[in-house]
Amino acid sequence: MAVQTNVLTSYEQELIRIIHTLPVERIAQVIDFARYIESQTHEDFITLDSEQEEDILADEARWDAQFAATQDGLKRMAEHVRKEIRTGRTKAMKFTKSGGMKPA
Repeated sequence: MAVQTNVLTSYEQELIRIIHTLPVERIAQVIDFARYIESQTHEDFITLDSEQEEDILADEARWDAQFAATQDGLKRMAEHVRKEIRTGRTKAMKFTKSGGMKPA
């Protein structure tokens, strides 16, 4: 039990450190996200109790296929971006303080 307590304390300290660096609006988003995860965790355990092993394996296979397709798509997008940069068809951008973007 001591190991788990140390891990939780470490996570708590890291979360508190991060929260201290955030503006108030972002802290509210962190809280909303934490509440969402909390609600999903309870629902996940309810679902797991009723799932059969073959259902779980089929679900994992679907996730693996989706992940592989995503990786291929990301590779194609990266290749396209590299080509755009090489040909000079892109411009460097930077974020503004308001969250928008403008040419660098």
